[in-house]
This record gives sequence, structure tokens and C-alpha cells, in this order.
Amino acid sequence: MNIYEAHKSNPDIFTQLSLKDLLFCYYECPQKDQVLQLYSNHNQFTFTISGRRIIQHGDHRWELSADQGFLLKRGGFHQELPHDFSGWKVLVLYLKDNYLKNVFEEFRQYLRLDNLPEVKVDMIEEFEINDPIRNSYESLLPYFDKSKMFPDAIFEAKFKELLFNILAHPNNRHILAYINQITEDYVTPIWEVMEANYFYDLSISDFAKIANRSTTTFRRDFMAHYHTTPGK
Repeated sequence: MNIYEAHKSNPDIFTQLSLKDLLFCYYECPQKDQVLQLYSNHNQFTFTISGRRIIQHGDHRWELSADQGFLLKRGGFHQELPHDFSGWKVLVLYLKDNYLKNVFEEFRQYLRLDNLPEVKVDMIEEFEINDPIRNSYESLLPYFDKSKMFPDAIFEAKFKELLFNILAHPNNRHILAYINQITEDYVTPIWEVMEANYFYDLSISDFAKIANRSTTTFRRDFMAHYHTTPGK
């Protein structure tokens, strides 16, 4: 299931806001199945407000709680209910590359970009939350109240403040390195996409979306690397 499309197409379940073709969701998770296979074709920042969920990618498992933030890059993952079936209230921000590039350029002079760590191939990465970050994402929550109208510019300014606080945190330089890579028009190698996601039951068009390619380009790049077709 494409979680981005599921969220976008069900605004009655997933309270949402749109900003410049970006999607922001704030909801209590309605998951009933013990395990869901999901994937996203956009970068996803996730902040747990209350409760817990478990996500798994390959052999790695993380418990999503209010103590940590998570960046889910393009890719597949499993989402599991914890044993105590606790609820899960969550804020999810879907960020497209072009917007990230523009915002990053605004921030560039204020960020320490020397000696950045090597960007990991991991599809899911934790990042630290301090008081400024927590205050920033909590300040977004009132904007989901449909009974009130707020100018987009005010909401966008608060969102940019959140993103800046994440990237400026000295213990989140791995996130800064990843966003910096996006601004350099880095194209994820086809082998990296496939070796991180081949074990998920996805269609060729799904894999193409994760790889940020058209289906035609995905097939061509796949054939160039593996010397066979994706179907085979």
C-alpha cells in the first residue's frame, strides 16, 4: 500500500493540510491488522504525539514513540501493532525533493556543512528531538483545526522553523547530510533501491516511484545494471 496515497485520498480519516504540493497529516492511527506492508515514494518525517507503533525494514526494527523523530526515505517497510495495542497519534510530513532543495538553499549559510558524515543507505533513520524541535512541531498542531483559517505563509514559516531546528541540531548531522545530498541532484543507484526493497511485494511501477524514476527509465536502468528485465 502506498501510504502517501492512502493518506491523501482519505482526508476524513487522516486530518490533513496541503502546502505547495506538500502533504501534512495529523491523526490517530486506525490500524487493525497486526502487520501492514507499506511504502512511500516521498520523504516522510514522523513525530509521535502519543502511543507507539513498531516499524521494520529488513532485519531492523524501531519503536516509534515521542522520544525520537524518524525520517522514512522512499521505500517499503512493515508497520506493526505493539503487543499492548496502544493507540498512536502521529504527525506526518511528506516532503518532496524540489521543496527541500529550495528551503535548504534558504538555510545554507546558517548550517555547518563541513565534514558531514557519509550518507547511509538505510531507508529509515532516527533523529534527536530537543525542546526547540518539540516546540516547533507541536506549534503545527493547531493548524489542523478545520474550524479556523490560517494564512499559508504563517504555517509555512512554522514548518520551516521545524526543519531548520532538525538540521541545525549537532546530533542530527546524518539528516543534514541526506538533505544536502538531495540538493546536489543525487540519483539513488538502482541497485541501492532494489537491494533495500526487493523483499517487498511491490509492482514495477511501485519500485519506479521509490526509485524516483519513470517506469520506462526504471526498466532501462534496471536492465543496464542487472542485465535482465525487472519482471524476470
